[in-house]
Amino acid sequence: MRVKGIAESIVNKLVTRSNHLSQGRAVGGLGFINQEGYIDSITELVDGGVSGLPYRKILSKVAKIEGESLLELMNQLPDNTVLITTNPGKTGLIVDTGGINTINQPLVSIGVKMGEIAGVGIIYPQDHLFELTTRSEEIKLKRLAAKTMVEEREVLKEHSQTKVEYLEICEELEEVDIPEVDADVNPKPESEWQIKSVAVDSIAEEFAADLVEKSITVEQGREVAALGKIEDGHIVQLGEIVVGGMGYVPSRLLASSYTDISGMSLREAYSTKIPNNVAIVHTHPGGTGVMHMGDAMAGPVTWGRPVVAIGHDKDGEIKGSTVIELLAEGMDLADEYEELGQEFYQAETPEEEAGIRKRRFGIAQEYTDLCKSIELK
Repeated sequence: MRVKGIAESIVNKLVTRSNHLSQGRAVGGLGFINQEGYIDSITELVDGGVSGLPYRKILSKVAKIEGESLLELMNQLPDNTVLITTNPGKTGLIVDTGGINTINQPLVSIGVKMGEIAGVGIIYPQDHLFELTTRSEEIKLKRLAAKTMVEEREVLKEHSQTKVEYLEICEELEEVDIPEVDADVNPKPESEWQIKSVAVDSIAEEFAADLVEKSITVEQGREVAALGKIEDGHIVQLGEIVVGGMGYVPSRLLASSYTDISGMSLREAYSTKIPNNVAIVHTHPGGTGVMHMGDAMAGPVTWGRPVVAIGHDKDGEIKGSTVIELLAEGMDLADEYEELGQEFYQAETPEEEAGIRKRRFGIAQEYTDLCKSIELK
């Protein structure tokens, strides 16, 4: 659905709130497009925290949040939803597709300069934007694979050309003088978004061995991954093995290793193309398979799928394998982490701030505690 404009009062509301917070903090909310194509309503605004905007908290104004992954939150959104945020210090120009690739709804950015509105930009879910994201992932990996300065220079040229394309993805959105109305929200029924938790007890030894063999043949420190199918608690290989970067595997390339996701967002891919009984399996070169908060976020917290790590040494000896499943505790920790990010700015004393920082580190430790060792067989 194309958007013709946004109510001036909504824009002013977000900018006023953002200016009140100061310190470069953004503000966000979910807007709704009326039948005439205008954004004339918005949910309760949510303040940005120390790590940026708390997207789970923003989505909670519409969706059931307790124990749910980000994918399940997004799939409760009405089709006429728009994510609206302020962008302090910028003009509202959007030059990144990460958000649209995840939420698959229009994104509106309100630029704020010296306390004044500097422009309102909008991007829409579009096939070519998703393909641009895939190409960017591939270019980053090509740079890692370059073996000479000449090769790397050519990759960087390609990267620069892609960055120019990002400058053209944003359109300017008109502010219009229309009355703002109360948001009339009707979340989608549970049958359309609920993901059932699947227990994981073991992984096929051959699958793990193939991942490790691939891992030690590429640049040291680069992770490899593949999707696995969970059958009665046992994981067998489902997708092709993908070579990632230093400590990460590109999300679109991983999803496309199982099925063709051309022209679709990751949200759509994980909602309609990738089965629920799938695990994200990756290697931890130099580790024993113990995972951290980033692993949990890349798996169950975001996409509602278990994440598995296979730890190995440089000679290919497997040191351990663990899983973080789709657990309510993991989602609760994510919610608390976002809440603490907002409380950071409310601290009145160094002692209060220290307590908040310590707890945030504590949450990261608790994600590690969610790791469960699984058997190779």
